Amino acid sequence: MFENIESFLNNNNELAWIAIFIFAFMESFILSGIVVSSAILFSVCIFVFNMDLLPLHIIVLVAMLGSHLGDMSGFLFGKTIGPSLLSTKFISKREKTIKRAQRFLDKTGSYTVILGRFIPAIRAIVPFLLGISDLKAVRFYVADVIACLCWGVALALLVTGVGSLIG
Repeated sequence: MFENIESFLNNNNELAWIAIFIFAFMESFILSGIVVSSAILFSVCIFVFNMDLLPLHIIVLVAMLGSHLGDMSGFLFGKTIGPSLLSTKFISKREKTIKRAQRFLDKTGSYTVILGRFIPAIRAIVPFLLGISDLKAVRFYVADVIACLCWGVALALLVTGVGSLIG
């Protein structure tokens, strides 16, 4: 699959920023984040950096923006669709587990956003679950901006470090 992305970027250098944005959004949004791996985004960022298609600060800024918008979309999706999901038969069978998770999220909401940004397995799920919880949108927004900034710094370090090894 990555060969197709690499070929596309080689033929369409000017669209590199859009590819980064789309993969950052997709790996952060609940509906696509379960399928799209953060490894794809990371590989695209390294490829774009090594091919000098974009400077590092633009790569990181576009990835942070895509990730933030994916997180916010997941959070708002949880706010709108979440309550109706809680009343489904599937969820009602797991009510005890859901209530325990809700209490945990209510207590640690902002910190969960930051922690969730760095754990690929739960990255797309955390904003959705926090949307279902009683976490205020402003509190989530601020925590997510901080999380995306920290994640952006880590992304820059990884892209330059791994990018220089691959080279």
